[in-house]
Amino acid sequence: MSCWGFLKEHSLLEKHLSFRKNFGFGEGEEERKQAAFQVIKTQHRLLGPMSFAEKAVTFLFVLLVVLWFTREPGFFPGWGDTAFANKKGQSMVSDGTVAIFISLIMFIIPSKIPGLTEDPKKPGKLKAPPAILTWKTVNDKMPWNILILLGGGFALAKGSEESGLSKWLGDKLTPLQHVPPSATVLILSLLVAIFTECTSNVATTTLFLPILASMAQAICLHPLYVMLPCTLAASLAFMLPVATPPNAIVFSFGGLKVSDMARAGFLLNIIGVLTITLSINSWSIPIFKLDTFPTWAYSNTSQCLLNPPNSTVPGH
Repeated sequence: MSCWGFLKEHSLLEKHLSFRKNFGFGEGEEERKQAAFQVIKTQHRLLGPMSFAEKAVTFLFVLLVVLWFTREPGFFPGWGDTAFANKKGQSMVSDGTVAIFISLIMFIIPSKIPGLTEDPKKPGKLKAPPAILTWKTVNDKMPWNILILLGGGFALAKGSEESGLSKWLGDKLTPLQHVPPSATVLILSLLVAIFTECTSNVATTTLFLPILASMAQAICLHPLYVMLPCTLAASLAFMLPVATPPNAIVFSFGGLKVSDMARAGFLLNIIGVLTITLSINSWSIPIFKLDTFPTWAYSNTSQCLLNPPNSTVPGH
């Protein structure tokens, strides 16, 4: 082997060893794994066996999930639409009802095995063990600002529906029939992305999707062509704390300013809207057959029965 070949091979070996070392594949890898395993094992040993309160909370959590899934599953009769059905056969019990029910149980179940012990502050008197959840704990640990932010978002959505704001918005969106479909999607996605910064994602979709479905029927456009991108745009809530629960949590505990979140979230919103618009006008058209007006979207008042859509469908 020549001197040049030896130096070249030595250089490649050094780079390979440097790469393995930088990415944790070099010397001492096994020692680090063993050290991490010992730390995890020690911490797990310090936890000790599960207490009565931990077992009770685990049972209540599993019960909560089971009640959520079996309340109104849709593919088989649930306990909600069977025992608590309204005149239409729909469940009057919501997920929030189940959560409140489990929370109330936590105020009743004791944190220790039920029994009476002597109160150390008052000798001669018996004292029952405290409950798993107490109001003092709730008052100290509950992020009330997040609760008020989210509750205000739902109240705003309900107020918009009851006051007629939803209908007014639907009337204002009707002139979009003179705009190309791709531009319609872009405008509506921007509108929803802006609106979702002030209300929750669920409230935004609850408010807008019925309006967009009616508008799409009126202008002979595939309803999914406007409803899919707007549903995705409702998740582009990056600018304000009230937009979504993770934003509120980060804002409360991260020491951030509203201006900091707005600057970072504005660019994310723009990128998200452009990506959604590109997707709905490319691969989504053949997958969901958005270039035709579906028969299930016809209504008794729809003009599409007399005038089949030719100019308003995507791709025409």
